[in-house]
Parts: sequence; structure tokens; C-alpha cells
Amino acid sequence: MNFIISDTHFNHEKILYFDKSRADALRNLDIEPTVSNMDQYLENQWNDTVNDDDVVYFLGDLGMFRKKQDFVAQLARLKGQKVFFKGNHDHSDQLKAALKAPETKLIEVVDTAKAIKINGIQVWLSHYAIDLPYPILSVHGHIHEAEYENHGMVNLSLDSVLMQQYPFGQPLSFDKLWLELKKRLEMIEQSYAIESENKRFDRQVERAFDEVITINKPTPTQRHELALLVEYLNKNHLTYADVLERFDIPNVNKQLSLDEKMAVSQTGYEFEKATGLAGNSGGKGN
Repeated sequence: MNFIISDTHFNHEKILYFDKSRADALRNLDIEPTVSNMDQYLENQWNDTVNDDDVVYFLGDLGMFRKKQDFVAQLARLKGQKVFFKGNHDHSDQLKAALKAPETKLIEVVDTAKAIKINGIQVWLSHYAIDLPYPILSVHGHIHEAEYENHGMVNLSLDSVLMQQYPFGQPLSFDKLWLELKKRLEMIEQSYAIESENKRFDRQVERAFDEVITINKPTPTQRHELALLVEYLNKNHLTYADVLERFDIPNVNKQLSLDEKMAVSQTGYEFEKATGLAGNSGGKGN
């Protein structure tokens, strides 16, 4: 099987002060939140989950080690073959030493990032989060219990909201991660659909402005207010149609009065609509 996790931070005493959720998770397990207790617990969780022939994609920050032999020893105590993505706390000399030590079962070190597919879903693995275009998802660590408000960024730090849904410190299987990735893609597609619907209404509003341009030309303030409205609707997953329904406003095409039509005809719009021909270009002799 394939597993994935990030930011174990072995031998890092300050992490228990930086990440309150980590200390709380240990207390909830009736474990005093000390660095030695954390290290032993995380090592047990890893080894109870992963077998020697499994592959673990580790997204960086194994821990705080002054000596490279301590780094190697910690990695060797963790079961499975490892694909290691260098984090900001992982030193190049430590990783080079680990690659030379067969007991670490370190099969690859990735200095920056790597693109792979997880059950057909394209992801970009890295220690750091990267805002990528749909449908590529950024699977990362580094930010611990913080979260980006972006469905396309999947935080696998063991302190993250997602990882806290599972036993603390347990590497996540690719099958379970795939379910989360699938959900994220569905959320992105839904957001795109809502924004697309709002843009369709934007065009209708702009077209209405154009039709009555001589009667009701919007001011910069009005256009700014419209932009704020669109931003609010997108953020709250609403469309203009939802607003019309909420306030019981009939959703019908705009009907111009005779006076409005007369004014609009001066712009050439009615001529073009009626004949299908271009209106007056403003050139000489037309």
C-alpha cells in the first residue's frame, strides 16, 4: 500500500508550544505532552500502520536533529520504503547520509516537488503549498494546523484539520486520500459552476446597461457596488437567481417602455437588432 504524511517533527520540543492541537491530541490520549512521549507515540503509530513493503510519501520536516546519524537512526526506525520530500527543517547532508544507509529504506529524495496521479487524480506533491490551476491539486505540509481557504490545497501536516479526522499521527492511505481529493474536485467544480452562472448574469446586467445607456448610465460607484455584490454571492455560493427568488422578484426579460425604446434607438442598438446589420459607423458618407 501507499501512505502519505507530513511534519512529524521528531525531537522538536518547541512544536508542542507552536501547535496547541498537537499537545491537545496527546492529552486526549492520556499522554503527557512531552517531546519524548510524542516521539514514541508517533513512531508507534507509524509502525502500527505501515508494513515493511509499503511505500510512504513523506512530505518533509522529519524532525530536529543536530547530528546526521540521529536523523538516519530515526528514519531507520520507521517502517516502509520512503519517498522523502525535503522540508525546511531537513538538511541536505542528513538526506545524503540517509540515502547511503540501506536501513532507512529511503528510495528517493525530492528536493522540490513531484507530480503523480492518485487513482487517476493529478496531484502536485511538495512540502510547500502551491496554488495550481484546476484540476491539479496541491498536496502539501508545512503549515501545520493553519489552513489555506482554497479547495485545491490539501494540507497533510499531521496537525491539519484533515489529518485530525483520523487517529493522531497515523499516516494516511492513498485510498483515503483519494476520497478527499475527489471531494475537493467536486467542490471546485461546484464553485466554478456558481461563478459561471454569476458571470452569465453579469453579462445580462451589462447588456441591460448598454440598452438603456442614454437613460441610466451606471456611475463608477454603482459598478463598484455591483462588483461587491458579485463577490458576496460567489463567496456564499449564491447566484443572482437565488436573490431574485428570496425577494420574490419576477425573473423576466427587461421590457423597455416606448420612451426608453426611442432613446435606445438613438444608439443604433434597435436598428442592429431589427435588421441584423451594423449600425452607423460614424464614418463620412454614412
